[in-house]
Amino acid sequence: MNYFLDTEFLEGSQKTFFGKTKPTIDLISIGIVSEDSREYYAISKDFNLKEAWNRWQQRTGEGDRNNIEPRLYWIRENVLKPIYKELLKRENNSNVKGNYMFGFNLPVIKYNFTYKNFKRLVNKYGKTNKQIAEEVKVFCTGDVLSIEKARYYEVQHKPCKFYAYYADYDWVAFCWLFGKMIDLPNGFSMYCRDLKQILDEKEMARQDGTDMTELRNLPTYPKQENEHNALDDAQWNFKLFQFLQGVS
Repeated sequence: MNYFLDTEFLEGSQKTFFGKTKPTIDLISIGIVSEDSREYYAISKDFNLKEAWNRWQQRTGEGDRNNIEPRLYWIRENVLKPIYKELLKRENNSNVKGNYMFGFNLPVIKYNFTYKNFKRLVNKYGKTNKQIAEEVKVFCTGDVLSIEKARYYEVQHKPCKFYAYYADYDWVAFCWLFGKMIDLPNGFSMYCRDLKQILDEKEMARQDGTDMTELRNLPTYPKQENEHNALDDAQWNFKLFQFLQGVS
């Protein structure tokens, strides 16, 4: 069975009271799509939220002269903010259900995008990495009714092959959910197939022949939308795989 994964993560050193940690990869969210179109998505509550919130880089080409913040908080704006909107929507949908079931008249919540509000929602709706690891194991081993049964479920007859786009960091973040490489669940491949590498190889093969058209310019090349959402990117990975299967 083929699985297409994507993660959002915080990379690099992290600040401590005594300096900085060694470079690491902190999982923020993960999305997986199976070739039979099942989907898994989770947001971690174990990542260093304070570090992710405050991580910035110098903005170039604009700066103070145009009254623009000289610091670019890329992770906050491109990863955390979309997750925040998603969790706030979930919070309001939960209130709507409560209104329907119990006759309450709770107002629509409109939290400002602040560190405190984001942390509150992540703690409420996020999952521990240990829980995510158990759920991923269940998701990938097939029709297992419970996490407990998954511990005894053998999947050697149905090996799990993983694909990702620019897969290196995604694969490390994924494997670290389980610990060491040897701790990967039975049936999981010990390497990830990189769709970018497959795309480049297909491109080179075509350009060595008579067809010089770049694959990205073909009308059937999948359009990528809502980037930096782990599940949407995993869905796009699946579409790219299907597209590449049809390229000779």
